[in-house]
Amino acid sequence: MNLNDVFIVRSHRVPLKLVLGLMEDADSPEETKSWALSALFHASYTHDDSLRDYLYDALDRKGLHPYSEDRLEEGVQQEEKSPEELQAAQAVFQSQLKTILDDLMQLKAEDGKPLFGQKNHWWAVYRIFVDRNIAKIRENHYQAFIHLINTLNLNQLNAELDLSTLSNITQDPIFRLPFKKWVKPWGESTRRQNAYDRMHQIAEELLTSLIKANLCKSH
Repeated sequence: MNLNDVFIVRSHRVPLKLVLGLMEDADSPEETKSWALSALFHASYTHDDSLRDYLYDALDRKGLHPYSEDRLEEGVQQEEKSPEELQAAQAVFQSQLKTILDDLMQLKAEDGKPLFGQKNHWWAVYRIFVDRNIAKIRENHYQAFIHLINTLNLNQLNAELDLSTLSNITQDPIFRLPFKKWVKPWGESTRRQNAYDRMHQIAEELLTSLIKANLCKSH
């Protein structure tokens, strides 16, 4: 984190040190979040994980969240935002997704190897994104999902994501269903059951992280 970084805020060139100071001294939650979103956009643009983590911690200390207060119940009209605010909110959202998937890639299985390690493990990620409408990913919209993952620039990619592997999810009688309808294939080979356990754990870990980050609701 370089406090001397300068970037554009509200059409003015402002050093990061000043933005963080204004965020800390803000008199209202709205003003606090406004400065924080500007800094988070800069953190996303520069891939500055230390700045992003600092901002999340600072907001948490104030009892705020960069995204949760903008989430609205059905039927409630959203307050109109400026293009800059929308861009900053999108940057925050993508930064959160990147963190969650980076953490997923770091998880270990019981054998000490990465939990996520095969191409078809992307099925679990895709399934949860579709089920919970993450980034508006819909059923059979494989290219949109691939594009989203590519734009996140993950720090580590344990398995390649490609269209042919992803689209083969439609051939699987279990994983093509919504996550809550997955049923372990009892009576089939041990290899098949172990593969199911691994896929289920990946999906469950991802879903838990998304809920904790307030990117989707628990139901």
